[in-house]
Amino acid sequence: MNQPEPLFSSSRAFRVWRYDVEHSELTLRADDNPDEPVELLFESVLSLHFDQLSFTGLVVGRAEDVVLKSPTVRIPYLTIELGTAGHSGRVVCRRLTCVGGTSPDGKVLWTVSAPRPRSRRAAEIPAVEQA
Repeated sequence: MNQPEPLFSSSRAFRVWRYDVEHSELTLRADDNPDEPVELLFESVLSLHFDQLSFTGLVVGRAEDVVLKSPTVRIPYLTIELGTAGHSGRVVCRRLTCVGGTSPDGKVLWTVSAPRPRSRRAAEIPAVEQA
């Protein structure tokens, strides 16, 4: 496996702010400076793993994408690595957005999205045999 592609780093303290199961959204927020909050918004979260819920000196990188496969569609997901001194985390999601301010009213600083899902061609789908 390759090293994660660097996306973002900050000396600020980020913490898990909100996880919405119904909408599959995770928000990490740095609010140590109330005049300039920053949020990392993960959308369409498939899985997550943290060994702690706060990150000071956060480094965010994009690791190798994962692909969910079904008989009719392939859905790519981003694998986002989170790291700080001695701690790590991973989020598998469809999109990551960095927001200056607070979502949804803040300014989008950058975003990275997984490629669009691809339909599998009919030729790739095995025919169903009838008895």
